[in-house]
Amino acid sequence: MDRIQKIKEDPFYKECLTLNGDRERDRLFCRHDFQHMLEVSQISYNMIAGTGSLDEFAAKEGLPGVTGASEVIFAAGLLHDIGRWRQYDTGEDHALAGAVMARPVLERAGFQKEEIKAITSAIGDHRRAGPGSSFLGRVLCLADDLSRPCGTCNVRLDCYKYEYMETIRERSRHGSLPDVG
Repeated sequence: MDRIQKIKEDPFYKECLTLNGDRERDRLFCRHDFQHMLEVSQISYNMIAGTGSLDEFAAKEGLPGVTGASEVIFAAGLLHDIGRWRQYDTGEDHALAGAVMARPVLERAGFQKEEIKAITSAIGDHRRAGPGSSFLGRVLCLADDLSRPCGTCNVRLDCYKYEYMETIRERSRHGSLPDVG
């Protein structure tokens, strides 16, 4: 996972995390920091690997085996909110901006063309993952929701996503999550 370490150490990636933090300093609700991105990476990986779909995902995306697939999943999770600060500044969709912003980070980390396509497609799809979205984009979308700490949040009743999040959590407890396949 040397390439994942390169993402974590990338100066532009670190700058984006700082800019996200600056814009969310007074935000009462969930923040889009490194910890959130790491949790989304881990949940996404567990969702795919836990169903035994890692080989299938690698083959479908033309990735170099299970290791390559794992790195693609982790990279997508770590980078999925890289453009959040731009949404605060300009109003543009952070998923679409982030897909563009992630490309040079991925190139510097040593990802190949097919891998970059899979990652940037997933980042671009992660907000409104529905029909036509990539498999990894749908996984990221669900992992993004599942990563939210609603149960311990002091302002959860004021959050526009609270009821939806409770529904997702209840469904996950009963093994009936939305199909991402």
